Amino acid sequence: MSISQRQHIRFSLDIPAWIYTKFGEKQQTLLQQISVGGCFTGWEENIYIGDEFRMEIQMPNGNYLPLHCKALYRFEHTGIGVKFVDITAFEQELVSQIIAARLDAEGVPLQVDAFSQPHTPTDEAKGPRITDIREKTDAILERIMTTD
Repeated sequence: MSISQRQHIRFSLDIPAWIYTKFGEKQQTLLQQISVGGCFTGWEENIYIGDEFRMEIQMPNGNYLPLHCKALYRFEHTGIGVKFVDITAFEQELVSQIIAARLDAEGVPLQVDAFSQPHTPTDEAKGPRITDIREKTDAILERIMTTD
């Protein structure tokens, strides 16, 4: 999934979780990236694109937040991109609290809203581009250097 398709900012954090596969297996995993809409988790041999499963993410108080998930993409032997399915606003708030607590534990204060859209290059201020400045500088130099 490209960054322009994302609806929420992802945070690169290591958060412990459990995955319950369609075969009823309970497997511990580590969420490597997380947003209020989904996550990227470690490699799971028995989860394929389109599979739905349950995930429990550890909350700051030690309890686990159960979420219904769907695998959206899969990188062989690397990890699985997961979307939280039918997540409520309350559950999203709990995920944002998990993110904030983990950032705080790592000494990084939360400076962005977990519910905001990710930054894309098209969001940049409409200032002069580097290529515009260079073209202007090149034109000035060419005018100075040419003999009339």
